[in-house]
Amino acid sequence: MKSYKCIELDPQTKTLKLVEHGFPELKANEVLVRVQSSPINPSDRLFCQGVYGVTSVDKVTPGFEGLGTVVQTGKNLLAKRLMRKRVAGAVQGRDGFWAEYVILPAEQCLVLGEKISDEAGSSAFVNPLSALALIEPITKKKYPSILQTAAASQLGRMIERWCRKHRIPIINVVHRPDLKLALLNEGFTHVLDSSHENFGQDLKRLCRELDIRYAIDAVGGKMTGLLSKNLPESSEVIVYGVLSGQACEIDPADLIFRNIKVKGFWLSHWLKSKNPLQLLKIFSDLKKSLESSSVSMVAKRIPLEAVPQEITNPSGSSSFGKILITP
Repeated sequence: MKSYKCIELDPQTKTLKLVEHGFPELKANEVLVRVQSSPINPSDRLFCQGVYGVTSVDKVTPGFEGLGTVVQTGKNLLAKRLMRKRVAGAVQGRDGFWAEYVILPAEQCLVLGEKISDEAGSSAFVNPLSALALIEPITKKKYPSILQTAAASQLGRMIERWCRKHRIPIINVVHRPDLKLALLNEGFTHVLDSSHENFGQDLKRLCRELDIRYAIDAVGGKMTGLLSKNLPESSEVIVYGVLSGQACEIDPADLIFRNIKVKGFWLSHWLKSKNPLQLLKIFSDLKKSLESSSVSMVAKRIPLEAVPQEITNPSGSSSFGKILITP
């Protein structure tokens, strides 16, 4: 083979198309991975729209994370040890996983054991690491409980399962009655529907009952303001997504007189704040969480050819599982 198929994003026109690329020569510390699957995450969609924290001037292959098998390596000993291994990886600032093949630095590959499913391995980085980061204030005993929006997302379900296991009180906010019913049927305890007319009252009451002073928000827009208004005084809201597509609307009075703190979160910044020993511990915890996870919801699998259409016209809600690209 002299070339391979991949999805190419033109950042100038925000268009995607299927193209063929030639294989570049591997550096000593690099490995060539035959891609088995890669999810479409919200961050991938934002990147394709040109509104993510990392942008590209040149044409690039999207896909921040995925899973595959190492089929060729550079001369480095660490790289050679990965030959024929099933690995998960993540990229930023270089061609990604929406391709038949991807090149990764050997030191950034996570070798997967038999206990880790392909579905879990494909999404081994973005959601699991974000979950570990977002619950950090709970694990460090800064707060005794947590509230999350977009609770029906795969990340939301991951955080709820962790809270259930460790008996941490959690309020789960969704935006439709059917999602509330689905989560209650899955065993979630405290679920609020933000479209209900009594949402604000119920939110305020439950926050006081469960001593909720820490909230993570993936929605933005008016939701961030609703949380700031109804959380107890001196609470903290972490905004890590913008599913509403709108700027956060917050009453300055909540910030000034009620000492509400609103901060942003980006996984890249969090990882950069950790020293090498902390990163070793984080990736050890990551591997354990992947091995113990029994739930990997996949809505459907699509070939590379279907990616441009899926990004332009999304086929469904991510609340019922990831869309996996399977080259």
